[in-house]
Amino acid sequence: MDVNSLDFFDLYNKIDTAEDNFRRTTHDLFRCYYNFGQATKQLFDHFKKTCNEDVSNAKVNDRIMNQISVQDKLTETNLRKRKERGKKVFRLFSNVGGIEAIERLKSFNATTILNLSPDDVDFLIARLNEPTAICILCNF
Repeated sequence: MDVNSLDFFDLYNKIDTAEDNFRRTTHDLFRCYYNFGQATKQLFDHFKKTCNEDVSNAKVNDRIMNQISVQDKLTETNLRKRKERGKKVFRLFSNVGGIEAIERLKSFNATTILNLSPDDVDFLIARLNEPTAICILCNF
């Protein structure tokens, strides 16, 4: 590589563009999980009116499995993981400003949030709801 042909301005701009695309993709991913978590909660709450928790959860799983084609090869394990992630994202963001809060997300990446334990989500929600809390997820 010829050191005289290095274009740091171009390289810097490519990094900026890639980071912007990554941020948009991350926000899209969180919005999808948020909506999935919200939908599963609404369906669960609907079934919960007439069934116990286990039956309601089974009915939610059946509804999801019936709507996704066999070609997608949705396993129970994959469904459980998606539901857990959707539940975490929905719980977290619905407690810190709703789906709009996703747009303000800057400090954490998708993997960090999606891999939070339920206890970690509870801890973040409690911390973010403290009156003097400085938002550790978003720039509020």
